[in-house]
Amino acid sequence: MKEEKKKLRRKIYSLIAEHAKKLDNLQNVYEAVMDSLGGELSREEAEARVRAALGTFEKGPIPEEVDFPFISIIEKACKYYSEECKCKDACEGGAILQRGKDKPVIDLEKCLTCGLCVVACPEGAVMDKTEIAQTINLIKKSKRVYAVLAPAFAGQFGKGISEEKVKTALLMLGFYDCIEVALGADMITVKEAKEFIKRMNRKDDFMITSCCCPPFVRLAKGYHGKIEGLVSDSVSPMIAIGRFIKAEDENAKVVFIGPCIAKKSEAKLPELKDAVDCVLTFEELAAIFEGYKINLENIDVKIPINEASASGRKYAFTGGVTEAIYKSVRVLDDKINFKAIHGNGLRECKEILEKLKENKIDANFIEGMACVGGCVGGPGTIIDKEEGQKRVLEFAQKSETVEAINNSIANILYEKHKEKVKLESPVM
Repeated sequence: MKEEKKKLRRKIYSLIAEHAKKLDNLQNVYEAVMDSLGGELSREEAEARVRAALGTFEKGPIPEEVDFPFISIIEKACKYYSEECKCKDACEGGAILQRGKDKPVIDLEKCLTCGLCVVACPEGAVMDKTEIAQTINLIKKSKRVYAVLAPAFAGQFGKGISEEKVKTALLMLGFYDCIEVALGADMITVKEAKEFIKRMNRKDDFMITSCCCPPFVRLAKGYHGKIEGLVSDSVSPMIAIGRFIKAEDENAKVVFIGPCIAKKSEAKLPELKDAVDCVLTFEELAAIFEGYKINLENIDVKIPINEASASGRKYAFTGGVTEAIYKSVRVLDDKINFKAIHGNGLRECKEILEKLKENKIDANFIEGMACVGGCVGGPGTIIDKEEGQKRVLEFAQKSETVEAINNSIANILYEKHKEKVKLESPVM
């Protein structure tokens, strides 16, 4: 995406936050943002961009609750298809259709909702819906809204901005508490480790996982037959932590904050929508801080953030899921064979699955990450993936617990609510 289009996108998001802070009615927020933009864009393009940023691609009232689809091409922002356009190249699902120099369209049946086309489009014409205003209204209406932070958040909000400062800033926005999604990753890690051992003992050939990555799970389940049956049934750490928070606090509302556009659609799936009420990306959260005039550099009080293991925090990059599960497998059964392979980006994932279909894989555990680099390379991140991984590793080293299986907080919470909370889902 061109730099000026990134700035325009961020400006619209910040204006939405600024006006949603003062106005409860979303239609009023829309009108205020349109007035603030003035004549910067054509009226039609401004309307389309602002409406998408408020959670709709349609005309009519701004919805209180955002629903499918989550990605669309804004026709008034798309000039035409040219060699400069990268949306089609970014789409490994083959969902972006284009004929000649016509404007492209998205085949929603094929879309993996990875969101990589959003950042690939130079004009910023491929847009995802946001729940910025809906999140702000949720905080206004509910006293117990929890922010759950994906582990890739480390380092996203600027040099010198500690994880503790980010948590403090979230409490300043009005969140009741802030919990690490990596705590949910610790629970899922132990479940996956036990599942792997069970499958190997019954002589299964493989176990395919990346419960934290909905596009990879959708891709793998598209290979009907043997491969589809090898995909783990675990819910994502996002769903797990949301369900445990709501089991612990019956009045809780949950907002997931992460690097991933695909989480927006995952959170609305009928079999999963009980867990998370709204989803924000790091980019959107940064815009909310701007709209609320919260400068993280000036925060002196720093609230500790220390629920998760180092292994759970490493879910943020490719290979981290494998490492976490391997360590827990070794604690449970140090003699079982564990030979892993991972796909770094959807292209590699497809290559691995094709080889698996032809019985050409020398491994029994497969991890897939839709984004190159893993979650730190997601379309909702702010910094580059190399810096993101470095900061996540530094954050992981601060954890008092190394292996997920030894996280006492996760173990206590799981034992308390295991009869009530489901960690399996047949559909992603």
